[in-house]
Amino acid sequence: MMTAAPRRVLLTGWILLLLTAIPAASQPTAFVGGTVVNPVGAPVIEDATVVVEGERIAAVGASSQVSVPEGATIVDASGRYLIPGLTDGHVHFFQSGGLYTRPDALDLRAARPYAEELRRIKDRLPDTFAHYLRSGVTAVVDVGGPMWNLDVRARADTTAKAPRVTVAGPLISSVERPELDEGDPPILKIESPEEARAEVQRQVEAGVDLIKIWYIVRPGETPAAFRPIAEATIDEAHATGTRVAVHATQLETARAAVEAGADILVHSVFNAPVDDAFVQLLNENDVLYTPTLMVSERYRETFAQALDFTRAEHRFAQPEVLASLFDLWTLPDSLVAPAMKERMRTVQSVPSDSTAIRNLRVLHEAGVPIVAGTDAGNIGTPHGPAIHREIELMRAAGLSPREILTTATVGGARLAGRAGTLGTIETGMRADFVVLNADPRTDVHHWSSIRHVVTDGHVFAPEDLVLETPETLIQRHVNAYNAMDLEAYIGTFAPDVQVYLHPDSLLYDGRANLRPRYAQRFAESPWVHSEVLNRIVRGSTVIDHVRVRGLPERGTVEAAEIYDVGPEGIRRVWFILE
Repeated sequence: MMTAAPRRVLLTGWILLLLTAIPAASQPTAFVGGTVVNPVGAPVIEDATVVVEGERIAAVGASSQVSVPEGATIVDASGRYLIPGLTDGHVHFFQSGGLYTRPDALDLRAARPYAEELRRIKDRLPDTFAHYLRSGVTAVVDVGGPMWNLDVRARADTTAKAPRVTVAGPLISSVERPELDEGDPPILKIESPEEARAEVQRQVEAGVDLIKIWYIVRPGETPAAFRPIAEATIDEAHATGTRVAVHATQLETARAAVEAGADILVHSVFNAPVDDAFVQLLNENDVLYTPTLMVSERYRETFAQALDFTRAEHRFAQPEVLASLFDLWTLPDSLVAPAMKERMRTVQSVPSDSTAIRNLRVLHEAGVPIVAGTDAGNIGTPHGPAIHREIELMRAAGLSPREILTTATVGGARLAGRAGTLGTIETGMRADFVVLNADPRTDVHHWSSIRHVVTDGHVFAPEDLVLETPETLIQRHVNAYNAMDLEAYIGTFAPDVQVYLHPDSLLYDGRANLRPRYAQRFAESPWVHSEVLNRIVRGSTVIDHVRVRGLPERGTVEAAEIYDVGPEGIRRVWFILE
């Protein structure tokens, strides 16, 4: 494989306003008494002390053998577990994860112009960065987007609450996507090897970390037609010391890409089981394989309105992004075909892609280097917590928690071009790690039980990164209702919640009494949906004017819902019905 090209930073637009360096931690910090859980091949250390000085790990070892520097801030990590910061090896910052972000897949530009979607994405970038850290993700690889990807990387470099960002530029593609072109297209249809070489030079001179090929073979075509362009792209990139990532989801296309010299496959092979020759080809060329198991699942779940979010997604995703995924219920038939709406009323669950999962198992067992990645930004795949669904699917493929940790740390560091500086908690490495409340080796769900996130030596508590306000809690509440996720919905209430029919008729007293009522509601109303027509927020009080569809006894109703939010969740609710 090629080594990463020297990193260049393009300073344009808003980045010129962000030239102030991020200050390093002012004094040493020592995490004392926790268990350091490294990926496979690196040590696990019980009752450990980790000393951080500046941006680096200064010492790691058993507490009996590591001295805490005088004047250091001491963090008691007893009973907790330290893992390296996670890397999401496949994201796209030009996409939001919401319903309106891929008009080439579902054209809703009449409801939200694509330029408006891009404006929202850019305005939300600091919040998107923070949600990655809140999810335990301290590095990401954006494998293709507009040239303003370089601004995203530069902005992350000058923001303390941000993951490390590695970027590719516009995809060198066999097909075009004009719906995504707002003057800085993320996908470029390339017609000749000469044009491909020129585009590689343009991107390398601008400072990209990777070159990305979108190797799409449509019905009636073969991989051979685009292969000369792929070969020219790879040859030109390698001549500059730049690695090439290829989107190739069909077995024969992926084979052709690797034969042409691809360094990274950024998706699973979805269409057929991998064969022995393909496995050998990947191993001989030391190709990194990023499964992205969840992304196709989430498209299917969204289009069927059978969304099955993880606890981490309910808690850590940007609530307005998740909320948009349920807009299919309210959009007119001119935008959402009646056949899709009928499917939304009948499909209860969407199975995972068994071919991709089986292929991951085969490739992992054969020793192919695997990198965890989600394709975050695509419809239904939220920035940050999506990694936790990907981890669940990798566990379903048979990888152990520690093997998965290896894919999301050492594997991610290799893909990001940061091997040797990221991926393990060892002396001399960058101080990027996560402190967990439970053992990550026994259950991958423990990976989202986060006590602290450390990046570049800066220590953040979860609430330092993403503070849940009364408004965001209520939106999480509505999202859980629309997903008909009983545990996530009930979890938004305080234990002693009281629910009234306005003004003072008590309906339910206590969270435990709400559970059977809403379990029945979700069972009897398989396509219930609450649309927020208007919202007023005043301190801890949130008032929603809602339209609820799909109620078996009443069909569609409108109501006002008044919420009083406390530290433990929703403590009072008043309903005012039509």
